[in-house]
Amino acid sequence: MKFTVFGSSGYIGSSLVKKIELENIELVKPDLQSGKITSENLGHVIYAVGVPNFKENPQKAIDAHVILLDKILKETNFESFLYLSSTRVYHNSSSTNEKSSLIVNPLNFEHIYNISKIMGETICNISTKKHVRIARLSNVTGKNLNQNVFLSSIINDAIETKKIILQTTLDSEKDYVHIDDVVEILLKIAQKGENNIYNIASGKNLSNNQIVNKIQETTECKVEVMQNAIKYSFLPINIDRIKNDFGFEPRSILDEIKPIINSFRNRENKI
Repeated sequence: MKFTVFGSSGYIGSSLVKKIELENIELVKPDLQSGKITSENLGHVIYAVGVPNFKENPQKAIDAHVILLDKILKETNFESFLYLSSTRVYHNSSSTNEKSSLIVNPLNFEHIYNISKIMGETICNISTKKHVRIARLSNVTGKNLNQNVFLSSIINDAIETKKIILQTTLDSEKDYVHIDDVVEILLKIAQKGENNIYNIASGKNLSNNQIVNKIQETTECKVEVMQNAIKYSFLPINIDRIKNDFGFEPRSILDEIKPIINSFRNRENKI
């Protein structure tokens, strides 16, 4: 068995690499900067290429989610190909199962990310190659020290400044899924997925209030909500398909907050 991970330096890609290497499975990590496309069979391909912040350079998001994807999908040989999309594509939709119609507005700058992801999905769906699949990921979290991610950012603030300042309301809510659950299920989908699209999520929303209360239990930090805080609320992500096909049972992120906090503290002690 062989896996190839495109985007192996990112959070999800590097986590996949660690898991595959621990399993002593043959692994290829292509150098995307070289621009070279190999003719060898890449085995099970996982396409995890993305950009940290699409708002700073939306063209890079389009390049990663559409142009490079199209090139690799057309020019490589593989046993399976798994494109990592996002559950953000359900924004404004009336339901969140994999067959739902998706709604975007090209005049809205905020929709550029969703549009590029949907275009990437379209490229996969029209491919004539076998075993091309899509995984729509929820908000992936874990022991990620990247402070650009909401949960990591507020945990870092709770430890360093003893204060969390929220720009969104306490009753704002969305779905979070743990990186270890994501990595494990991605490898299974790549090898045995019977459907072309899978949602990977916890299936339950967590509110800001639930999260900061849990952080306060360990850090005793203060919480402040900005006066102009906005409220966001997303429909719970439907995970019936992945449960039925793989028996997927995601862990609770609330149970993982204390270990995440400890990982931040250990990092501080080593610096």
